[in-house]
Amino acid sequence: MENKFDIDTTVSLARQPILDVQQSIWAYELFYRASSHAVEAEIYDGASATAQVISTSLLEIGMDNLVGNKKAFINFPRHYLLDPESVPVNKNQVVIEVLNDAEFDHILFAALSKWHELGYEISLDNFFFEAKLTPFVELASYIKLDLIALGYEELLEQVEALKDFDVKIIVEKIETWDEFDFCRKLDVDYFQGYFFAQPQNIVRKAVRVNNMTLLQVMSKLLNIDDFSVEELEKIISQDVGLVHKLLKYLNSPVTGLVATVDTVHLAIVLIGAQQLKSLTNLLLMSEMVGDRQSLLQEVLIRSKHTELFAARMNYNNEEKYFLAGMLSMIDVCMGIELLEVLESLPLPTELANAIVNRSGKIGTALTQVEQYTKGGLVADEEIENALKDTYIEAVMWADYLCSTL
Repeated sequence: MENKFDIDTTVSLARQPILDVQQSIWAYELFYRASSHAVEAEIYDGASATAQVISTSLLEIGMDNLVGNKKAFINFPRHYLLDPESVPVNKNQVVIEVLNDAEFDHILFAALSKWHELGYEISLDNFFFEAKLTPFVELASYIKLDLIALGYEELLEQVEALKDFDVKIIVEKIETWDEFDFCRKLDVDYFQGYFFAQPQNIVRKAVRVNNMTLLQVMSKLLNIDDFSVEELEKIISQDVGLVHKLLKYLNSPVTGLVATVDTVHLAIVLIGAQQLKSLTNLLLMSEMVGDRQSLLQEVLIRSKHTELFAARMNYNNEEKYFLAGMLSMIDVCMGIELLEVLESLPLPTELANAIVNRSGKIGTALTQVEQYTKGGLVADEEIENALKDTYIEAVMWADYLCSTL
């Protein structure tokens, strides 16, 4: 059973380069890994594995950090292929890989046609051409042929059968120089295999999202035409991991966002109901693959205390203080330097400086809240009384929240 108070976790995936004829890296394939020590996929649920690869690359490590300006090939199981709007990925960077067990029927063809119309490139992985599959080949940009499965003679036949189509051919599972040399003489376009590089595991510390929070968000989004941003804000604001992931998503190239975000409310509005639903579903699927209650409560108390104190002092936009309080402890949750985390989020410079350098009114409030909770002296009696009253209220709020998770 999931430990509902785990606030941090480790996410893993692997990448393997795809090379051109000069053996220069042209693209990467991204693979699911259950742990940092795993050497193969160990997939029990293809949808969950794909969700974890996408959420890790998009919401944790960052696609640019993984592949730079190269393409990223990701295996999509039939579940995701049938719903092109369910997975928020960058069509200019991610290639949709269709596995050979996806059932090449009219339903899949209609779905892949939709992907194609939306501008995504499609790769048919571990493919074996037959005449009846011609419509699928005509939709594809890439065909991946498995050298080990086919052997030299059948690989040659497949290359010949595909040469009249407007597709690039990638030969995978190349393990020796002789195999590479054979494929090169066939004039195929790209190459992949252990001869060039084994998949490289990439590990990152991440903030865990509570599944109960995700389920609550999903329930609020069941009717996409009738939902309350305020109700969603109330739910999402209680989960530091979800707030971090939504901000990270807003800062990814897939959104094209140029604005900065200083409240959870604005983040929800910018993402929109449909994308928020897709992200929530993605995270839920990803989560399907020590007890930190004290840290969770501390984060919640800090966030709410800062917000309530700002309201008591009649500061404007107290919701910004909640977000600042939450993010001021994100380094503790993730085990990464605070500045490194904040630089990956679309925060206004003023808010980031308030969190890191404790500048401005928000920074001063953060410092006062932190000093009070650590037993420090507060010179101003009015401020001390406000901190005392709002701290008690914040503790009660956090206790109640944790008891209901």
